[in-house]
Amino acid sequence: MSIRLWIGCCVLGAALSASLGAGAEAKCRMKSPDTTISGIVLTDRESAVKVVGSGATLTESEDDLPHARFVSSNGAQELVLFVHYGAGEDEYAEAEVRVGSSEALALVDLPIESFRTGRGVELGMSVAEVQALFGTCFKSRHKAGSELFFEYEIANADRDPELKSFGYPVYYAEYEFRDGKLIRFRFGFAYP
Repeated sequence: MSIRLWIGCCVLGAALSASLGAGAEAKCRMKSPDTTISGIVLTDRESAVKVVGSGATLTESEDDLPHARFVSSNGAQELVLFVHYGAGEDEYAEAEVRVGSSEALALVDLPIESFRTGRGVELGMSVAEVQALFGTCFKSRHKAGSELFFEYEIANADRDPELKSFGYPVYYAEYEFRDGKLIRFRFGFAYP
């Protein structure tokens, strides 16, 4: 084999390997990310007003974004809807569901017993059930005793076929389990 042919094969092999590697990396992505919670489509004012009403009281926090809090009809679950700075009224870009506390009983209650996402995620699900919906391409995974936390992320969400219409650069979803059952989840578009 001539040196010229050998170099050509090496260059072609390297290019092919790089493109295959990039393709393998691109395939490891969260499957069909959630964009709705109990009928509320993220960033969609109209759907939010139908479910939680207009002009919900926002709580300011040093640790997080401004948010509105609601409780399920049975008081067992809390729904937190987060507003990004500069967003229009009633446009929520992130949502969190967690086990209700005694403090949650003082919140506005909604006629919903269990807050459920468009993909079917709700508190009490097992780790295997959540992974069956979204896959195992985690950004991070932590375990401490009986608690497990994992997080998905889609960078370049503004170019992603399923998410580009929202116009945000990063989508994330995080799930927290205790004794194998989902006790909290949060998902949406990271504040830029």
